[in-house]
Amino acid sequence: MNLTRCTVNYGFKACFFLLLSILISSCQTTKPKVYTCTLPSGYKVESAFAQATADLTHLQCHYQFDQYVGNLLEITTSDPKEKNKEYFSNFLADAKRNGVISQRQAKQYYRRYFSPDFVSLGTMHNNCTTTCRHQVEIVKKMKLELHDKELGLLKVVGDKASYAQADQEFNQLLILIDATCLACQASK
Repeated sequence: MNLTRCTVNYGFKACFFLLLSILISSCQTTKPKVYTCTLPSGYKVESAFAQATADLTHLQCHYQFDQYVGNLLEITTSDPKEKNKEYFSNFLADAKRNGVISQRQAKQYYRRYFSPDFVSLGTMHNNCTTTCRHQVEIVKKMKLELHDKELGLLKVVGDKASYAQADQEFNQLLILIDATCLACQASK
């Protein structure tokens, strides 16, 4: 298009609007495809983990991570076995690799469900200032975690010995927390 000829024959405003309309029409936008996140269901353990892992490669599905974990836990209860720990370990590693969760979060998820050790307590269970001030909340968190360990260790993996160990640790920690708080009160 010869701009000089356009301005002479049609005027500057007409050429300006012509160029503007050409630019606008050439910038047609297409809406990006929206991925539909589908939470796993059913009883096929391997396919459920494959679907969840594939879904979590899409940014739109990241916010549903806890729901994916919950559904996978429910699905694996239909077939409790040691192999389920490996499925979860790989799933959490993939979620970390895809930026859904951090390395620390992956470890916490795994330990919360599949280790007899308690992650909700941290290292401050024998400290007067933190433990005794928040004793009710700490015990509540530990009870919730023991429930999660029952789900993971007993119902998903079928590991009665590890769950018994978690239950024993829970009871020992309750005694330790009570003793710590009694000692703290006595020293006042």
